[in-house]
Amino acid sequence: MKAQSTRAIGGQKTDDGILVAYPNPTKDVLILKSKDDSAKIRTVTFFSILGAQVAEYTINSNNAELRLDKLRPGKYLMRYLLDDNTQKITQIIKQ
Repeated sequence: MKAQSTRAIGGQKTDDGILVAYPNPTKDVLILKSKDDSAKIRTVTFFSILGAQVAEYTINSNNAELRLDKLRPGKYLMRYLLDDNTQKITQIIKQ
C-alpha cells in the first residue's frame, strides 16, 4: 500500500485517505485522526518489520494520541481497524 505524504510542521503526515497519522517519523507521541467523523478507530496494532506484534491500543474514537515511548527506534507497521471492520496497514518510523 502506498501512503500519500504531505508536509506538516514537525514532520510528515501519513494520509491514506481514511486516517491521518502524524508526525511521521515520531519521537514519543503519534496523533491519529479519522477523516470521516462517523468512522471510529477501534484498535491500532504495531508490528516490527519482521512481523512480531509489539504493541496494541484500543481506541474506540475518531482520534487519539498514542504514546510510543516504549517502542525502540526503528520502522514499524501500524495496522488499524475501524468500527466498520475496514483494516489498513501503514508504515510508521519511531526515532
